Amino acid sequence: MLLFLFAKSRRRNAAGKAGNNMKGNYSCGLVLEGGGNRAIYTSGVLDAFIEAGIEFPYVIGVSAGSCNAVSFLGKNLRRQHDIVINYCNDKRYMSLGNLFKRKPMLNLDWIFNELSYDIMPLNQDEFEASGATLCVAVTNAYSGKAEYLYPKSMRTRGCQPLKASCALPIATKGVQIGADTYFDGGIADSIPLKKALDDGCRKAVVILTQDRDYVKHHIDQEKAVHKMLRQYPKIADALLARDKMYNAQKAYVAAEEKAGNCFVIAPAVDLGCGTMERNLTKLERIYQLGYAQGRQKAAAVKDFRAPAAKEQAAAPSEAEPENENE
Repeated sequence: MLLFLFAKSRRRNAAGKAGNNMKGNYSCGLVLEGGGNRAIYTSGVLDAFIEAGIEFPYVIGVSAGSCNAVSFLGKNLRRQHDIVINYCNDKRYMSLGNLFKRKPMLNLDWIFNELSYDIMPLNQDEFEASGATLCVAVTNAYSGKAEYLYPKSMRTRGCQPLKASCALPIATKGVQIGADTYFDGGIADSIPLKKALDDGCRKAVVILTQDRDYVKHHIDQEKAVHKMLRQYPKIADALLARDKMYNAQKAYVAAEEKAGNCFVIAPAVDLGCGTMERNLTKLERIYQLGYAQGRQKAAAVKDFRAPAAKEQAAAPSEAEPENENE
């Protein structure tokens, strides 16, 4: 049952660049929290954005938020909805029985190969034509700190950046990229608004998967966490400190919203949904809630992301990041 509590160096590699600086100049970014299957709420919001013709020059996603980001940039309507609804109960997707076979409970290899490329393929041409900078947050298994990948293409099977960002501890064995192993980006940076602003976004739209009143509580099973993650003690430490990190980030988002630097979309009520929720009726309801809120907020989002006339005249055009992948 501990697993369900978790629900609640620069180097070049084939996946993109791991590092902290891809400075650009973006009028407005999009920040997507994760949350596993609960992020079907975000899928609904983004499908409404696609229908409304809303685009962003910079998108950063964490965990399931990174998957939503890719489908959004590819303009794949309902892709993430269909992946969750049609396959979250498929044993190839996730199975507790895998633990008894000493296999990962969450089958990232199948999800980011056959499912993502053969069964529910991304619109690759549209993704690449978007011209947007995509940032994917991951957590380094050896430092317990957040790192960031900037993939420009999703054509290589395996989707290493997304796979790493979605690699839940215990449910998976982590994902190796280069010389390092990575786990779920939400462990170290759950709501990466600060990263978006640091990367050059003048403001950002933030989509949360928890309601505004949500407060994350401390995991009171320290010995068990360290025992189960003895190979990665820094990940255990980060998980045990995640309540403080998350609550501080929620406060930061609220402060930036008050200052006019971000536009927040969040569930109006507690969704009552965990990371590995498999109740299809509940998941469909959550998607429809997100879709309705996305349609309701679309006009306001368009107004928010449009620069003021004075700013538009003075500001340079959207710039490529300073550090490009070669």
